Amino acid sequence: MQLKKKNFIVGLLIVLSGCLVYFFTVNDAFLYKQPIMRITHVKNNKTVNIVDEFKNHDQQTGQLITGEILNGNSKGEKFKVHNTYTRSRGMDQKFQVKQQVFVNIYQKGNRKTISISHYKRDTYLLMLCWLTLVLLFIVMRSNGLRSIISVILNFILFLIVVQLDVMWNITSFFWIYAISAILFTALTLLLVIGWNKQCLVTFVAIFFGTAVALMITVAAMWLTGDKGMHYEALDFATQAPKQLFLSASVIGLLGTVMDAATDIVSTLFELKRSQPKVSFKQLFDSGRQVGKKIMGPLINVLLLIFFAETFTLAILYFRTGNSFAYTFEWTMSLGLVQTLISGIGITLVIPSASLLAAAALRGSNE
Repeated sequence: MQLKKKNFIVGLLIVLSGCLVYFFTVNDAFLYKQPIMRITHVKNNKTVNIVDEFKNHDQQTGQLITGEILNGNSKGEKFKVHNTYTRSRGMDQKFQVKQQVFVNIYQKGNRKTISISHYKRDTYLLMLCWLTLVLLFIVMRSNGLRSIISVILNFILFLIVVQLDVMWNITSFFWIYAISAILFTALTLLLVIGWNKQCLVTFVAIFFGTAVALMITVAAMWLTGDKGMHYEALDFATQAPKQLFLSASVIGLLGTVMDAATDIVSTLFELKRSQPKVSFKQLFDSGRQVGKKIMGPLINVLLLIFFAETFTLAILYFRTGNSFAYTFEWTMSLGLVQTLISGIGITLVIPSASLLAAAALRGSNE
């Protein structure tokens, strides 16, 4: 009975926290400097068929939008603005009643006019964050809370590292991100696993897999003279493109290797706890078997992430008449190389994590 009461109170607090997040973000316009308008009425005009210069067919609809300003000097004032959207939504948006949008207000003599800038999305973003935190707490309890804290701290650390890179503006900035990768690993393992033998073994396995995979990558690039590597294809590259590519690669590689190493080491430590007499060879073989099982799904996840990142740009290249070879070279090649680097890291960390964990557990009572 006491447990049911405790669960009821926890559930009630979770629901109340969600309601609080929702109502706060819906009414937080006072926090923003840019004017925000709540749409109160929308009148849709007749839909017409259109064809562009590339013979793409679409449908276009005009809207007359009425809304009220929620913040700033124009708070409480009502405005009307025209909007046009297409069925494809390629370069425009369809607006609906009760949505909140950022607007720009222009003063023309005694008359004010506005233009819609973009959606106000903090409600959706924070509600998704709330849902993620709740699910982690329900499924993992205290471990989930530690995972949440590690994510937040790693995010803050990443922002600090980026700011240091911007402030220092040095030529060899790759080492900033390489050192940050070590800090990410240590911080995550300490918070999620705690300071113990399992944490140490996992850290060494991750460091080994990441470092060796990166060295193999750099050696391959040096031997081939970076042939076929179009670093200039990186979006908005403001520093040395190759170092930016390697910096991004080491962060992605770290995440993949950490996933594989943590699974293998955790499984072997749990196996040792449940079967104290298990031998070194059995532990090593078990670790390799776990690695074989997770390697395929992990590499497929990497490929799916790569496809998702390049999908829209690749479609744009294809729709504008570019060949597959040209499109691959300028939109997919760097992402595929990063996927291969992570695949090398997974391949290396499976035997190394299995060996390190088996050696650490030999003769222990874990």
